Amino acid sequence: MYTKRILVLSISLFLPLYCKAAGNTELFVISALHGAHKDHPTYDYQTLYSLVDSFEPDYVGVEIRQEDIKAKKQYLQKNYPKEMVELANRYKSRAFGFDWLGDGIEGVEIPDNYWSDLEVKKLAKEMSQDNHFLSKEPKELGVQRELQSKIIEQATPYSLNNGEYGKICREIDKLEEVWFRGSKYAEIIDFNKKRDERIGDSIIKFIEQHKGKRIVLVMGADHRTFAVEHIKEYFESDVQILPIGKPAD
Repeated sequence: MYTKRILVLSISLFLPLYCKAAGNTELFVISALHGAHKDHPTYDYQTLYSLVDSFEPDYVGVEIRQEDIKAKKQYLQKNYPKEMVELANRYKSRAFGFDWLGDGIEGVEIPDNYWSDLEVKKLAKEMSQDNHFLSKEPKELGVQRELQSKIIEQATPYSLNNGEYGKICREIDKLEEVWFRGSKYAEIIDFNKKRDERIGDSIIKFIEQHKGKRIVLVMGADHRTFAVEHIKEYFESDVQILPIGKPAD
């Protein structure tokens, strides 16, 4: 508990860094841990919410489809991570969604059986039982996943958003792409790539329509690196992505 209090307090120390420059579009891109926030010693749900609040955003983007952003809470809780539903509720009309979960359900509610019937979910389950395929897993992939897990276990707002986690995600992506290439499981990679692209496109569209605003984007940690790269490539210096300050010792 003492560690959590110190961390939340340290976030407030960086508030002066986020004073808005007139006319600039400023972004705060925050990695979330989804269920791992629960009881996390240094990055629990309240720490995440305090971090979002510290930016004093005009808008908050969350990992929910835009067509679902105003849906009933029970429906949202069934289909989306807890922190995304909570932030959408806290910011209400200032919250927007940027997620994509498949072409077949665009513009309609997520069906009750969607998560069990989704083809990539079926493939992932099949792959987990395919011993022949699993035996070909690159050894380096296990090493990178261990590094990834260690960062999550020891995560703070700074350490999860300073770029190091993203570098590991990129290395894992490369290793998996080589491993999956030519197999039926390559469809999993294709789906994940398309999701990242669609998330990036939705974010860019929103920024274009809200220039000069302060916007917080909260997404699963694995998506952050692609989103940041996509935004920088499209807007170059027209949009400022603010760093998350390192807590004082």
